[in-house]
Amino acid sequence: MNRDSRVAILVICVVLIVMVILLGLRSHGEVRETVRTQYGEQQLMLARQAASSISEFANERVTIIEILARDRSGDPVDNITRCFQTIYTKSEGFYSIEYINASGVVVYGYPEERAPIGYDLYAENRSDIFEAVRDDGETRICRPTYLFEGGLGSFIWVPVHDGEEFRGVILAIIRVSTISDKFIAPLMANRTGYVYMMDNHGQMLYNGELFERPWNGWTAIQSDQASGKEGTATCSDATNEEYIVAYAPVRWRDQLWSVGVLVPESEVDSLIRSVYKEQMIFLGAVIAIITGGSGGLILMFSRWNKRLEAEVKAKTCDLVRTNEELTRANKQLKELDKLKSEFVSMVSHELKTPLAAMKTSAQVLQGDGIGGETRQEMLNVILRNIDRQTKLVTDLLDLSRIESGRMKLDKEKVSLGDIIEDAVENVRQEAEGKGLRLDIDLPEGLSPIYGDSGKLRQVLINLLDNAIKFTAYGGRIGIKVRELNGQVELRISDTGVGIPAEELERIFDKFYQVGGAQTRGTGLGLAICKGIIEAHGGRIWAESRPGEGSTFVIVLNK
Repeated sequence: MNRDSRVAILVICVVLIVMVILLGLRSHGEVRETVRTQYGEQQLMLARQAASSISEFANERVTIIEILARDRSGDPVDNITRCFQTIYTKSEGFYSIEYINASGVVVYGYPEERAPIGYDLYAENRSDIFEAVRDDGETRICRPTYLFEGGLGSFIWVPVHDGEEFRGVILAIIRVSTISDKFIAPLMANRTGYVYMMDNHGQMLYNGELFERPWNGWTAIQSDQASGKEGTATCSDATNEEYIVAYAPVRWRDQLWSVGVLVPESEVDSLIRSVYKEQMIFLGAVIAIITGGSGGLILMFSRWNKRLEAEVKAKTCDLVRTNEELTRANKQLKELDKLKSEFVSMVSHELKTPLAAMKTSAQVLQGDGIGGETRQEMLNVILRNIDRQTKLVTDLLDLSRIESGRMKLDKEKVSLGDIIEDAVENVRQEAEGKGLRLDIDLPEGLSPIYGDSGKLRQVLINLLDNAIKFTAYGGRIGIKVRELNGQVELRISDTGVGIPAEELERIFDKFYQVGGAQTRGTGLGLAICKGIIEAHGGRIWAESRPGEGSTFVIVLNK
């Protein structure tokens, strides 16, 4: 091999190395932006989880006091106040519970050392909210204010009326520190960053000292939080260190708070370094292989110039293909990680929420002197949440059987008209409660189909439930069946909010929910529907335009 040929081989070697490096640098920027977005979504998920838990906790406490005020409204004051100790000890979170008589004087409280017995609201010129609750008969919750004992507290004012007679007010106090210690502080345990909580007036309820120093870009974030929005943004401190901010609203009756999480962007770089550590090892190995292989080719195949060129070309294709495979693998790993995070968040929330409601109801049932109406209400709460957990577990089992191919179908000749009628009767009460019109269009002499009636009924009920859920009051839901070319086409349409075109392809993916956090659910229903229909050898798809409603189409063989 002459000198020019060797130089050409060396040039090709350098070009290949540069190509690999440039491809790595190009993908680095894309990966960094993707990782940053996913990391921000992960922080937003944390903020949502904390905000949801606080809302449930606070609203449950208000409900407990309202039930007491309603069920004991006609009892002597001693009977009402006797329940305070039970509620205080059994329902975690109350700082104190007090009874204010119709004259505006605190006559009882538990614990007694925290209740200002004899305190006269009128004498202290603090009777405004007392009079408002007395006059309109509605529960009021005050903005967090400083307690005599120190720290911030939220005051829950619940009126007690016996018919038209105003008997007084039950005043329950929840310290903000109780909420923050239970739900906010643990968020950043063993993690880098900060967490804070504020109300819609900009008052810092937790970790306020964090904002005693100036922050660039904080005003716009604070404005979004004050208006009840959720999302992610960036800001920087006095040292110009960038932070990712994720925030979610806490809705507590007429109160609006917000939980925020701040994490330094350096955490994103740390994640990227861990991802690229292995890739850099691979890149170094590729460069070493290219360099060594090129040198070996020059020494060993100096007379086989044409074959050498073919080998270099083949290796170039292999490197490009390997890089594409790595990119695809990285994408799949990110999608799997996102699905895992969404699944863990969904299951933890869907399992925890019913348990919390059942626990609170059971604790109320343990109290002395619980009225029959209250007992039945608490039992109904427990039964509803048991049904909710049962449905979640059943959906997960159904999805597992579908994905593993273990779902069994008891096929027989069945009447599609009967199945539709059963499904409609199952949801009719809920539809009529929303003022929805149910239109059913079945052809005469509809031929039977070969399928599992129970599974097909499950699909129809799920689709009708979704149509009811997303259709406004006074809307219409239609069911139309027609036969064509040895098949049966079933169309379920509604006049609801519709589905964006970019989401139509994903609505049948497991755990996917149209609209994200605004439509709470497990994201399993449509995935199960698709699995059942395809197991019957059929097809299912959706047609929709935002604001004009949606239509789900099922095609089955006879």
